[in-house]
Amino acid sequence: MSRSNPTETSPNPCHKWLDWSGKNGNLKYYDKENKSNVSVPLPFTFVLLDVLSCIKGWHDATESGIFSNEVRDTRAETFVVKSFGGREIADGFYKDIKDRVKAAGGHFTGSIYIAFKDEGKLIMGNLNLKGAALFAWSDFQKANQGEIYKKAITITGSTEGKKGSVTFKVPTFGLIDLLPQTNEEATKLDEKFQQYLSGYFKRTRSEQVAHPPAVHPEDVNPDREAPYEPSLEEEFGEKGNAGVGTPEGDDIPFAANVL
Repeated sequence: MSRSNPTETSPNPCHKWLDWSGKNGNLKYYDKENKSNVSVPLPFTFVLLDVLSCIKGWHDATESGIFSNEVRDTRAETFVVKSFGGREIADGFYKDIKDRVKAAGGHFTGSIYIAFKDEGKLIMGNLNLKGAALFAWSDFQKANQGEIYKKAITITGSTEGKKGSVTFKVPTFGLIDLLPQTNEEATKLDEKFQQYLSGYFKRTRSEQVAHPPAVHPEDVNPDREAPYEPSLEEEFGEKGNAGVGTPEGDDIPFAANVL
């Protein structure tokens, strides 16, 4: 941090961190104050700001969560993967470390930055998707490349997947028109986020993971209640780009004509 670059070490500007529950087929976030997961009802509508990738999971050896730095392109940028317990798990390009990451309990995760309505106000959030949910997002993103940054996106519900005798739920995505006012508000949020990223990417990988993120509890296993899902993170890692392997209320700031 310096006078000419005050944003270099600024905190991530997100207000809420959401995860997809493959077990229940809904979104959830962790309430640290009450030490419990809070369910977010569907449909859930958001504006896409940016898409990155990271590693998350659970490390049995240290009984703590797994985290990493965030990257845009897994072909050009390396991961440093650690546990909250202080152990470094892997360091390198995803294609080279994916087996070690998986063996340690980590999984490739789409870190999707969004703007959404919370208590009547448009705020910045983060949506984490892995496995089959990330695969569904990848398909949706590729099919709608010309629209996802022009319209709002809605998670309308879920479809059921099956692996052996285990079933799990995968999100279904749709597009809705976006009001100019909401687009303007979301653009301002993204400008703030890009200022943060500019400083973040100036740091070394080691500096990026020097301190465990405060946004997720270190002692709560995110996969504890999750059913088995087919592991698709290696496929996304091979493709390289985070984007491919990367609530509506009363006065909704989104146009109502759902596609």
